[in-house]
Amino acid sequence: MVKKKLKNMIVLITAAILLTVSLTGCIKIPIELYGYINKEGEWIVKPYYHMALPSSDGMLAVRAGEEGYGKWGFINHAGDIVIELEYDAVGLYEDSMAPVMKLDEDDNEVWWFIDKNGNKLFNKEFSGALSYSEGLAAVKSNERDSEGLWGFINEKGNWIIKPAYAEASSFSEGLAMYLEGTGSAGVAGYIDKEGSVVIEARYTYARNFNDGYAAIKLTADTEKSDWGYIDKEGNIVIEFSYGFAKQFSEGLAPVFIGDNLRGSWAYIDINNNIVIPQGLSEAFSFSDGLAAVQTEFDAGTNWGFINTEGNLVLGGRFSAASDFSEGVAPVGVIADR
Repeated sequence: MVKKKLKNMIVLITAAILLTVSLTGCIKIPIELYGYINKEGEWIVKPYYHMALPSSDGMLAVRAGEEGYGKWGFINHAGDIVIELEYDAVGLYEDSMAPVMKLDEDDNEVWWFIDKNGNKLFNKEFSGALSYSEGLAAVKSNERDSEGLWGFINEKGNWIIKPAYAEASSFSEGLAMYLEGTGSAGVAGYIDKEGSVVIEARYTYARNFNDGYAAIKLTADTEKSDWGYIDKEGNIVIEFSYGFAKQFSEGLAPVFIGDNLRGSWAYIDINNNIVIPQGLSEAFSFSDGLAAVQTEFDAGTNWGFINTEGNLVLGGRFSAASDFSEGVAPVGVIADR
């Protein structure tokens, strides 16, 4: 009896698929595609790609194909391909240079830098690389005496800060995060452009400085609300009381208030006043006067953008969204393949 019901179910499903194909010529499978909009919500680049990053240096990093086998490259604001989509990963352009990566035959990451014509720069390769920032780029060494450690190179590819760190971030406002130790024993601090320690490593998580403040988490306990902010001298300026915290930008920062089940996002100012009340299920830092937010906890087309007053100016109609930069922002929509 069970086998008969199962057989009938298979027949019905097969018939439904065949009917769909006969009526439409194809099977429609929902898929998330990315394009770019301007501040009026108009499409600058229509949804076509499987992933897209914010604009930088006039270039748009995009991926065609699903994660794991898709390839990255760069287009311009007109949607024209400038750098062929052939890389397994890329970073953003800065000062006309971008990090790109391909996997070798052993699936090891091999990174290098290219110019806006796709030419390889200074004939050096690394095991990891971040975009240039403030004239320096954090890279992971593949040299025998420092393999696996991060340091910083200048725009000619020369070491300015020798590889010595388990992890490192890009420079922001003259400081970069460095990690001392690995795994659960790792702690983060900050160095300057000479490689001198400015703030000793003692934090579990540390974000880049922006607007003079950096978001910090004290412990690795994800259930504990101990995110807060420090200044460039390491002084606590906003107490460690938030479930999560992101960087300040344009005078505001998104913070998560409450526990993982009942909490939500709000925005505070540098005096820890709540400026935009909590109620958002996700929130990004402000950029170009707007911030990408998710208005509801359910998955779907509920991403949009708010202004610094908290007003939804580009309604929650996207399946994903990221930062505005150079007048455009990458957004996702659900489409039929």
